[in-house]
Amino acid sequence: MENLRLEPMDQEYYDYLMALLEVEYSAEQVASGSWNEKDAAEAYREQTSRFLPEGLQSPGSHLMLAYDGPLRVGHVWLGPTPQGPDGDMWIFHILVDESLRGRGYGRRLLVSTEDYARSLGALRLGLNVFGTNAVARALYDSSGYEVTAQRMLKDL
Repeated sequence: MENLRLEPMDQEYYDYLMALLEVEYSAEQVASGSWNEKDAAEAYREQTSRFLPEGLQSPGSHLMLAYDGPLRVGHVWLGPTPQGPDGDMWIFHILVDESLRGRGYGRRLLVSTEDYARSLGALRLGLNVFGTNAVARALYDSSGYEVTAQRMLKDL
């Protein structure tokens, strides 16, 4: 299987992505118990402004669209690891378009992202995955990613 082509994200897609993440990422954070529903939108905006202070042009951030030939199949947001050592990069968000899932694009996008990070001088690549996302966890496990921390929670 051939790697996907990564190209810089345009402003229109970036605006779409930020609106999507405000809803979906905030909902995941609430469901995981990390954020409360009342403050989730504000927490999302604060976090995003910290990691993307200049939006699409934020230094060190790489917001890329993934293509298989002319077909856009997804995106990745890659940047320096928060609070990590030099040489580490972080996948802040990676997504295959819903209508194209189950066709191997996730693995191809992950490999393309790893290659891109390596070309930027990255020595290691990290990410977070919600515990409820079994499909993504299986992909990362089978791709050689290892659990380095695990947060657990129990409703009382």
